[in-house]
Amino acid sequence: MKRSRFRSLITAGLWLLLVFNARAQEYTIGKDDMLEVTFWQDNELNITARVDASGQINLPIGGTIKADGLTLSQLSEQIVERISLYNRRITNASVKVTEYGSRKVYVMGHVREPRKYTFEVIPNLWDIISEAGGPLETANLNNVLVIRKTPEGEPRTMTVDVAEILRNRNFQLLPVVEPGDNIYVPAVVGNVAGSGIQSMQAQPNVLFIYGEVGNSGVFTFNKELNLLEALITAGGPTATAKLNQVRVIRKNGAFSSVTRVNVKKYADESSPSFFMVKGGDTIYVPRKNIFRESVAWDFIMIFTGAVLTSLAYSVVADR
Repeated sequence: MKRSRFRSLITAGLWLLLVFNARAQEYTIGKDDMLEVTFWQDNELNITARVDASGQINLPIGGTIKADGLTLSQLSEQIVERISLYNRRITNASVKVTEYGSRKVYVMGHVREPRKYTFEVIPNLWDIISEAGGPLETANLNNVLVIRKTPEGEPRTMTVDVAEILRNRNFQLLPVVEPGDNIYVPAVVGNVAGSGIQSMQAQPNVLFIYGEVGNSGVFTFNKELNLLEALITAGGPTATAKLNQVRVIRKNGAFSSVTRVNVKKYADESSPSFFMVKGGDTIYVPRKNIFRESVAWDFIMIFTGAVLTSLAYSVVADR
């Protein structure tokens, strides 16, 4: 009897441990993730939605709901709670991630398939390069660049000798790759492997563009470009870009200079002497402080609803 009870306790303990580990390891939703929400009780409510910049998705009924920072099961529960207010038949919602947009990594340069990659769990640097089809024959694996934004929004670059790490099989020396990182695999310059970012900046057709643009990263060009054209090459400025404070960081020998350019003024006045970029320039577009339009809109909707309700009661009372 005692053995039976002991076995039951052990089984129950293992089951609880498995449940706890499963919940602890459950994926946490982030901004830019693409979600598929299905309702087996009413297929017409099924949606595919991307988590927007405010961390929300829009439900077919019930309006917007916060998704960023929640696990799939937590979001499922909140969706059911919200929609059941309008449709009591809904007691279950299945939430699945179809694109891990919050965990994207950009791979550029001399790899077979340079583009954006998304992962449920971001692998190590070499696995990401392999995912991009592997390095080309012209790739310089001694000076792979990992370019990352600091919390202040400034780009920070680290150089990784991937070839040496592979040669010695010291995979623990590979740096942790974070969401939003840009990985650039440079080419061998001439017959000699270049040394990090300096070798890239020696090339006349390389630009680093970051901040509030459509696609930040490393870009090449084959003609003279002004600053506005360079921003358009990177997908153009976003709606929140602070165009009167664009910074151009230019390397001059052992030193770097920072120039602030009012792109908005140049664009509005169509100035013929527009700021021209050079190979090796780093262009940073900061974010402007904007008033939350959603708050204003919510206030307007509440006020309008109150006015309409008051008018409706007046009409009923007159009758």
